[in-house]
Amino acid sequence: MIEIPAGPFSFGRGRGQEVNLGQFWIDATPVTNADYLRYVEEHHRPAPRHWPPHGLDEELYDLPVVYVTYAEAEAYAVAHGKALPTPAQFEKAARGPAGLRYPWGNGLKARTANTRETGLGCLSSVTAFPRGASPYGCLDLAGNVLHWTRTADEGEWKLLKGGSFQRFLSASAWSDEAPAGARLADVGFRCVWRPA
Repeated sequence: MIEIPAGPFSFGRGRGQEVNLGQFWIDATPVTNADYLRYVEEHHRPAPRHWPPHGLDEELYDLPVVYVTYAEAEAYAVAHGKALPTPAQFEKAARGPAGLRYPWGNGLKARTANTRETGLGCLSSVTAFPRGASPYGCLDLAGNVLHWTRTADEGEWKLLKGGSFQRFLSASAWSDEAPAGARLADVGFRCVWRPA
């Protein structure tokens, strides 16, 4: 996990609003298939429905886990003593204290994220785009998979942050929504931890 120090940052579109967050730690990458496989085996949880019945091939281990619902992502986090990030925590990890437009800076740069522009058309290893690292060193905050975030209300729709291989590149302040029970090919998650 990567430490995100306490302090203010610019949250939201445009100039945004200054939000002051306490110190927290966030996963450096999205949760991978290998991470989720260990969880499935150790906690006797069902595997994602799209995994083959004979087991997961090793070449898929380093891809982000997808087709998990909000509740399944939350259960994984809780089992590890963590939580899903709030939209503000996710955005601070992506933008840094300066409130950058993208994790790597304010302008476009080649080979920084697995988005529609990159042309892969599929998931990639969570370490495939090191040039897209955020100021804190987090990867895949703007591409590969969208992320479930811990949404304040208890409604059916949950906020998604980040970007994915199926969508065009969006700024770090952008967000979308999905039903909490959705299983989507381009939605995964990562976890955060805060000291007591």
